[in-house]
Amino acid sequence: MRRQTAALWLALCVGISGACNNRNDSHDHSHGHVDKQATFDDERRFAVGLQPGDHTLGGAQPLVTVVVFGGYACPPCARTWQVLEHVLEDYGDRVQVVFRSLTIPGMASEEQAVEAAFAAGAQGKFWPMHRRLMTAGGKFDRKSLEAYAKELGLDVAKFVDELDTGVHTAARMRDRREGLELGVKFGPVAFVNGRPVVGHRDEPVWHGLIDQEIAHAQKLLDAGTPREELYANIIKDGVREQIALPPEALAAYEQLTAKKPADEQKPQLQPPDKNTRYRVLAGDAPTTGPADAPLLLVAFIDMECPYCKRVHKESFAELQKRYPNDLRIAVRHYPLVIHQAAEGLARAAVAAHRQGKFWPFYERLMAAKPGQVGRSTFVEIADDLGMDRQRFLNDLDAEEVMEVVREDVRLGRRLGVDGTPGFFLNGRYISGYQPLENMVAKIDEELSHAREREQAGTPRAQLLEQSLAEAVPESQFPNASAY
Repeated sequence: MRRQTAALWLALCVGISGACNNRNDSHDHSHGHVDKQATFDDERRFAVGLQPGDHTLGGAQPLVTVVVFGGYACPPCARTWQVLEHVLEDYGDRVQVVFRSLTIPGMASEEQAVEAAFAAGAQGKFWPMHRRLMTAGGKFDRKSLEAYAKELGLDVAKFVDELDTGVHTAARMRDRREGLELGVKFGPVAFVNGRPVVGHRDEPVWHGLIDQEIAHAQKLLDAGTPREELYANIIKDGVREQIALPPEALAAYEQLTAKKPADEQKPQLQPPDKNTRYRVLAGDAPTTGPADAPLLLVAFIDMECPYCKRVHKESFAELQKRYPNDLRIAVRHYPLVIHQAAEGLARAAVAAHRQGKFWPFYERLMAAKPGQVGRSTFVEIADDLGMDRQRFLNDLDAEEVMEVVREDVRLGRRLGVDGTPGFFLNGRYISGYQPLENMVAKIDEELSHAREREQAGTPRAQLLEQSLAEAVPESQFPNASAY
């Protein structure tokens, strides 16, 4: 993915009339020199307003405000930020730079990096983390992010809690939505007093651009515009449309998004046939209920999903009471991308399962309100349950634990599970939340078949296997070829 992204940035540079070239970004102080390339990509001004909580550098009442969209996995963005640091040093309070995050969908590691910067910002360390991420060379895995937080003297427990619970997802998505409204699909794209600059430009070009805008701003000041109202005045008649991007860059972007790696593609799932039996077993998943039960309910659960919490609260315990000898329940993890904290919850539950504490741990997670559980809560629960804390923490970020969650997700996708909760009762699909009595009716139907087979002489321990004897095998699941 990184190589494809780099190719995109290269195509972007090619697409802006040679403005991105191979010259070194020398620290040039020649403010008065307007480079022949010091032109904007669109003569219109855009109404790119400032927002509460914006992360800014430079003057509080600048002559020039630069709102720049970029990400941490983008080499030209890193180069542009290096140039802007120099610009700020050269122009002082006359310039302010505002950061807006921009990520390409599917690049989960970069999305996590952006949220790490925001989490650091919540502790007053946005810019140190920002600079660290810009030089991280794409190392945005959890252990690296925690190491950066430690380097910067952050409260690491609070930092990782905010990553796990998605506290800053809304801010990241807000930035991305604004970028898309403006036609910004990838970075770096800057708006200099509302005028767009697409792609990386060398420092002399930036000096020319800034000098042009300082001259414009000075005329407004001389005409009586208060300095504190300058930026609002400059963009008050700005358009709120989409910028024009070079065709070559757009083509590269379309190619990039069309050719994501297999694990990032999201093909349309073919749902399972509710009248067909599929060979869905418990495997190594945590289970409750007798091992020789004639009925097996495999539940695909997202622990941040309100409907999963509801079915757990309303149905699971009651079903175990009603069918203590006949029903076995297995939990498979199916964290959805719309629930930021769900994957972390799943990993924590798997780590607890490794110490034989899945069910009490799971109960605590399912009882928690969405968005209120993070790593510190995981540790607190682990301590309460008498678990080995260090082993739990090691497992929480272990590749093999992540693979357990990924394999459950792949199984669900092979089957075509189209949401959570999703159930397979002796291989037959039950989609979505079901009231207790609906579940009871389906269980009673399966149980009557099992009892008929038992009365016909099938040993109890073989009833489930006989029920699945002609079930569709995994190699023929609806989406087996895609996953």
